[in-house]
Amino acid sequence: MSKRTFGTHQNNRGGHGRRGSSVTVIQTNVQHSYLRTAKITFYVVLAVVGVFAAVISTYYLPSLAAVPIGLAAGTVAGGLAAALIASWPVLRAIWWWLPEITLALLIIGGWVFLQEQTNPLITGAAYAGVIAGCGLVPASRRYTIALVWCLIVRHRLRTCFTTFLPSDRRGHLPFIGLAKPIPVGERVWVWLRPGLSVDQIESQLGRIAVACWAASVTVTKARSTNSALIYLDIKRRDVLGGLVGSPLTEDLPTEVPASTRPVSPVPAQLDLADVPDTDDTAPSERPATRKNGRTPAATGTPVPAATDNPDLDWI
Repeated sequence: MSKRTFGTHQNNRGGHGRRGSSVTVIQTNVQHSYLRTAKITFYVVLAVVGVFAAVISTYYLPSLAAVPIGLAAGTVAGGLAAALIASWPVLRAIWWWLPEITLALLIIGGWVFLQEQTNPLITGAAYAGVIAGCGLVPASRRYTIALVWCLIVRHRLRTCFTTFLPSDRRGHLPFIGLAKPIPVGERVWVWLRPGLSVDQIESQLGRIAVACWAASVTVTKARSTNSALIYLDIKRRDVLGGLVGSPLTEDLPTEVPASTRPVSPVPAQLDLADVPDTDDTAPSERPATRKNGRTPAATGTPVPAATDNPDLDWI
């Protein structure tokens, strides 16, 4: 038998030959691992607490009476520690269903208490009023739906961790903490076991989003000094896409006086007093220059007149 199951197998007598399904509570490898750890813890606590209790008892009792007192104290302390470790898989399963168990106890306990104090009609009317308030009032309806999603997403995450996250030979799973509603969806705190890292969780965010029926999932370290504690944001909607009212608009004045700005006169004409005069001398009347731009020295040889061909000026 590879798994310890809760429930009974029922044969299908309709001719299909199928067996009834069973609910897995504690896997065999997980149970054996915790039982082995519980035995070791029992003997270690028995030895340590027994010796300390016997040594302390010698100051108040005879030596022969200190030995059984030490054994008794060590046995009680070791038994409690071993029982806690051995029952941890069951305690973890109870923790997974703790919100649902608490809600069921409150509903049943409240019904019994009201029936003892009043008649059944008043009890039914009170419960009907609470249900109607949660379903008809928009604010309470949204908050109730958000809390229901928090309950659902914890179980969906447990299914994800069991299905495709790597596990050790003992079958340890990340510890799923509390979940709370946030504007975009839900936020769940998770404590990673040794052997997992944030990078491994990030590589599976797409599959986690599909399993949680969400648009996307992001992972963030809850503390900068501890990489084991993270929180997952299950995003189902985009709050930035809607219109958000601001109370600052109420402080703005409703009537704003019109303000006129002075207009400078447009100039009618340009003022060219500061613009230097240009040389209007014809090119033929300008003194000839060399290729380096210098004026030739004054000699008795007359300078030949320039021709109409502009290319000859460079010769």
